[in-house]
Amino acid sequence: MIHHSSDQKTKRGALIALFKRHRSRLLVWLRLAVTVGLLAFVFSLVAGEQEQVESVDWTLIPLAWTLMLLSTAVKSVRWGLLVHQSRMNLPFRRLFGSYLVGAFFSTVLPTSVGGDAVRAVDTANATGRGADSTSSVLIERGIGLLVVIGSGSIFAMFMDRGTVPLPFVLLVHAMFIGSLAGIVMLRQGWLLDTITKKMRRYQLGGVADKLHHLNEALSEHLGSPVILVKMVGLSIIANALTMGATYLVLVAVTEPAPVSAFVPMIALATTAELIPISIASLGVKESAYVFFLGLISVGGAEAGMLAIIMRTLTWGHALLGGLIYLNRTMGSASQDRTARA
Repeated sequence: MIHHSSDQKTKRGALIALFKRHRSRLLVWLRLAVTVGLLAFVFSLVAGEQEQVESVDWTLIPLAWTLMLLSTAVKSVRWGLLVHQSRMNLPFRRLFGSYLVGAFFSTVLPTSVGGDAVRAVDTANATGRGADSTSSVLIERGIGLLVVIGSGSIFAMFMDRGTVPLPFVLLVHAMFIGSLAGIVMLRQGWLLDTITKKMRRYQLGGVADKLHHLNEALSEHLGSPVILVKMVGLSIIANALTMGATYLVLVAVTEPAPVSAFVPMIALATTAELIPISIASLGVKESAYVFFLGLISVGGAEAGMLAIIMRTLTWGHALLGGLIYLNRTMGSASQDRTARA
């Protein structure tokens, strides 16, 4: 009996060690499985619905794509507030292009934050200001997410009880409170300052210095209430444009739901896609559309078609970013050849 128990402990320990060793790879495969499963579910709702595809008013789709592009432009202006606050002289055209390039890398990389890293590196290369560049991207993204989650939290408070599952509502409220707490901690410098002190204690002075500079940049960017209010306002406009694009697609696909019912559900669906259980929110975003629009009587096939069209429009933006990146890369290579000549 004792020998059998010892064997079980040994096997359990070996499995735990195997999981720890391959944890990152296993998590990627798990997220891939979730992505494939959710996408298969959404496509199954539309498969065989030939009439649904044929009935789509495709003339409205370019207008929806234009609204999404305008939303990206507004986000670029939001980012520019922080860039110019740090006196990094980058024009709107550069910031807009970098935002689209970031969208491209967020699409092709197995993570939704890869595009932000690309934006930070691109800005740092252009300005030579690594800490300020990274801080501007982090704060810009953070304020945008805060407004998205906050919208979902506020709308959830005014919904009839039972409309949306209580666990999800509580999760949205927790995400909003956590986001607010994170912004306050970064503004006061508490989080990174603690990490920096521990790193110095373990003689990691080089990394600690970089974190210290980043901490100072974050505190500076979050130190102006006027700029933060402007960023929140621009975030609301950007979200309204994206919601407008989504509503146009809904109108193109089926008889539209009332705007008053549509907006809260899209706010919650957008919040749901932030949960990092799939690759680049693939599948999660589409399933969220199906679930939340279903709560306001939009059929599964119609919501699935909307989700597929919205994903295609997102890929259209990514393709535009890829072309900008290719043009920049070719231009940089041409300049290098000219310099060597």
